[in-house]
Amino acid sequence: MDQDTQNYIITHYLHLMSPQEKLAYKHIHSLLKLEGNKDLDKIKKIYFKAVLLTKDLTALSLIHDGIEKFYKNTAQRILSNHHAQITFNNCPKCGKLARTPLAKQCRYCYFDWH
Repeated sequence: MDQDTQNYIITHYLHLMSPQEKLAYKHIHSLLKLEGNKDLDKIKKIYFKAVLLTKDLTALSLIHDGIEKFYKNTAQRILSNHHAQITFNNCPKCGKLARTPLAKQCRYCYFDWH
């Protein structure tokens, strides 16, 4: 699966993630937001209470091999388990995957004014 397809599925079909995948996804993005913060310990406590960070071992094992591996595995699982619910929107000009399910063109043809 190429990077564009993977990102398209993760971005637009987030609701098809399993509960553990959602926890892992929130955990990843919360850690990215917290990078470089001075009051890290205090804010982490708040994030754990708000379930933006998790101690769930299953969710954490999903991200053990890194963000890219998590995205790849999750996108492949969503596609294989929910292929009937996923619509790929391809650009009518070039056939590449559009940025969103409702976009009229892909990101490459959008700026092509010729």
